[in-house]
Amino acid sequence: MSIWSLNDIKNDLSDKQQHRSTWRIAAPMLLSNMTVPLVGLVDSAVMGHLPDSHHLAAVGLGAALFTFIVWTMGFLRMITTGLVAQAYGASNHQDIRQWLYLSSLLALSVAILTLILNPWIIDIILWWVEGSTAVEESVLLYWNTRIWGLPFTLLNAVMIGWFIGMQNARVPFVMLLIINLFNVGLDLLFVQGLGMAVDGVAIASVISEILGFIYGAICLKGLLKKFPLQEKFQLAWTKLKQLLRLNGDLLIRTLSLELVFFTIHSRGAELGDEVMAVNAVLLNFLLVISNGLDGFANAVEAQVGRALGRDKWQDFRASINVGGFWSIVTSLAFCLTFLLFVETFIGWITDIESVRQQAEPYHIYIILIPLVAIWGFWLDGIFVGASAITTMRNSMILAVVVGFIPLYFFTKDYGNHGLWWAFFAFLATRAITSFWLLYRGIKAGRYISLSTIEAYK
Repeated sequence: MSIWSLNDIKNDLSDKQQHRSTWRIAAPMLLSNMTVPLVGLVDSAVMGHLPDSHHLAAVGLGAALFTFIVWTMGFLRMITTGLVAQAYGASNHQDIRQWLYLSSLLALSVAILTLILNPWIIDIILWWVEGSTAVEESVLLYWNTRIWGLPFTLLNAVMIGWFIGMQNARVPFVMLLIINLFNVGLDLLFVQGLGMAVDGVAIASVISEILGFIYGAICLKGLLKKFPLQEKFQLAWTKLKQLLRLNGDLLIRTLSLELVFFTIHSRGAELGDEVMAVNAVLLNFLLVISNGLDGFANAVEAQVGRALGRDKWQDFRASINVGGFWSIVTSLAFCLTFLLFVETFIGWITDIESVRQQAEPYHIYIILIPLVAIWGFWLDGIFVGASAITTMRNSMILAVVVGFIPLYFFTKDYGNHGLWWAFFAFLATRAITSFWLLYRGIKAGRYISLSTIEAYK
């Protein structure tokens, strides 16, 4: 049975309503994502203007540790989006609320457990930092302040996922804008205005997360009134088990991805300080790309989930085709921009001449990364919307085991170039396996029943 044709793609891409629907979700997320690098830049800038360098090092290390925990818990946002989008598509008010409450319960549990384990986490931090006494003390000061914002950070992730699942990107946009812009403003107030150091940066982050949470909670209360309960509400433990299973699969997927980035950092360190600096520059470009492509991934998640909730094959297919089209357009725009301005961008990141010269042979990688990275973001959006997290996990594991690890060892003699060849092999393998697994899933009727597809045709 032919389930996808060029004529189908042509028809979907000519659907103006589908394009508008995609951009209604993607545009706010793109704009809010653009503010994310700004926060890190301002954090570094305000610390970089203090007389002692250990402040800058401490904020960098502390923020990296906190971000690692939050990114590892990223399943709270993604799983919520897919499940809520499906409930929204099916007009199931009970499940719309169930997934919100269960995900929030899980977020609070993770945050409370982290706070309980914090004394032992501090021991791990001190073992990992291995810096001067001044750096260690500043990292701990930052961490012990910043950690109190974790419950709000994780609950914000759940709310953002819930709103996107409800096809509402405006509230997440304002939430992220509040969090990021207040973070910047409070950084400047506490550090430059009140003379604080790393503690000021940490307090600014905590307050910003609380303000974002308050705004999100107010909007949440208003929106829930539009979806009254259809029967007496009670927590469904079978759904909690499903949520834990999906989150476990996504955690494995995230840790597999973290292994790749950890290897890039550690291998770069082995090859010398300048190589490590070059890799940091390249990963900054990847961060910019991910923030750009994530907006369309969010749109695909929401629309695919809604289509599955409605059991509509045409909507499912159109969501994938139109979301993929704009993802490709965005990746090509990144390629062209990097081709024209790569040297300028590197100059903004660093003014160390030796690092800029060392980075010159890697310009081609920067230009090509968007073309190879786009497929992973787009296809992950499909899997998240379909709650096909096991498939996403398997694709990531195959990309690491089949794509990255073999080439990493086979190209070690080529130094840092070999490392980036392995990374490109990882991205390419992830794309190929994701396409293959998606095709098999559709043919097996795992997303939309084959009878529904046949009836449509």
